[in-house]
Amino acid sequence: MTLAAALRLPAFAPSLLLCACFGGSGPTTAAPPPPAANVVTLDVDGGPAAAAGQFNHLYVSVKVCADGRQTGCANIDHVLLDTGSVGLRLVGSVLAAQSLVLSPTQDQQGQTLEECVTFGGGQTWGPVALADVSMAGESALKVPVQILDDTASGSPAPTDCGANGTLINDVPTLGANGILGLGVFAQDCGAACVAPATPLPFYYGCSAAGACTAENVALVAQVANVAAMFATDNNGVVVKMPTLTHANGDAVVQGELIFGLSTQSDNTLPATGLTVLGADGNGDFTATYNGSATGLPALIDSGTDHYGFDDPTIAVCPSGEFIGYYCPAVAPQNVYAVNTGVGAYNTSSTINFAILDPNSFVAGAAAFEGLGGGGGSTRFTWGMPFFYGRSVYFGFDQRVAGAFTGPFYAY
Repeated sequence: MTLAAALRLPAFAPSLLLCACFGGSGPTTAAPPPPAANVVTLDVDGGPAAAAGQFNHLYVSVKVCADGRQTGCANIDHVLLDTGSVGLRLVGSVLAAQSLVLSPTQDQQGQTLEECVTFGGGQTWGPVALADVSMAGESALKVPVQILDDTASGSPAPTDCGANGTLINDVPTLGANGILGLGVFAQDCGAACVAPATPLPFYYGCSAAGACTAENVALVAQVANVAAMFATDNNGVVVKMPTLTHANGDAVVQGELIFGLSTQSDNTLPATGLTVLGADGNGDFTATYNGSATGLPALIDSGTDHYGFDDPTIAVCPSGEFIGYYCPAVAPQNVYAVNTGVGAYNTSSTINFAILDPNSFVAGAAAFEGLGGGGGSTRFTWGMPFFYGRSVYFGFDQRVAGAFTGPFYAY
């Protein structure tokens, strides 16, 4: 469950408009068919107006209604699609701007239930609320979501959340109007937050005076994977992205988020040529980088804007827009990693990829291949560059998809 150095995140830009034009003696151009009921458009672009200049951010639009109401709803665009986390998290001021009020839930003591979630660039903080959520022709009712309290209208974050200025609750620091986490689990914390002797610093009960204490929370009350709560097409998702047109970056890229696996004709798992990687209880498989003797925990994460791994032999950009990313002295820097699944789906797959100097990317582009970073990391993250030119399948925990049972990743 990582977000990325974008916290240095990029955000999403306006979709391209397709026009059907008629008249004259030339041929007519038919309008493109509407998306299937289980498909929603994805965009990579420069981000929302309040956070322009993002890159490798994959955005989706989400319809949100107050629990039990189908009127007074809001369509929230530029929500970051994050396959490395679980749960819908929406910036409070964005909801307020559309006059959408989601009432915080309460714990068994009548206190407000709030949450602190750690991502790669910091923590989100704010109350849990119930919402009805729709995308394409799919909908889920009474979904626990998190409201990111960017206006400090609720209880202040506890001292172990957002310390040293690491809260990423607003649009500029998040690079998005919210996060849609569609990782391989049904809840964002799961059994680890249900009954430990010492509650994890994850969920909190907050009194009217603003005092917050970590507490255990039942699965049904935890922030949930929206797609896993759909009535149908609820066993996984497909993220389908085209190959980039230009080696030095594209301004806008559109792809598809397809709900369900082997439930409809558009989400069938390929019978041949598919690599399936089983995931463990943390949602990880193993990646072995460049012939190393040690495998690393790994995942496929659209919320990370780069390939994330440690390689001290590759120079790091010392300054500028890409400070902290890899800037190889000789580019492309060709490397590889071997992915190996865990459990029943333990096959291996070698992925060759190249790291480029990001200063060679064209100005104004939002979609880049070859972006790497993460020096010092003890994990391997197949971030957004991995998705370009692929269909990537995410099988949800304990859900059956064709011949496979989640959690798994496939491509």
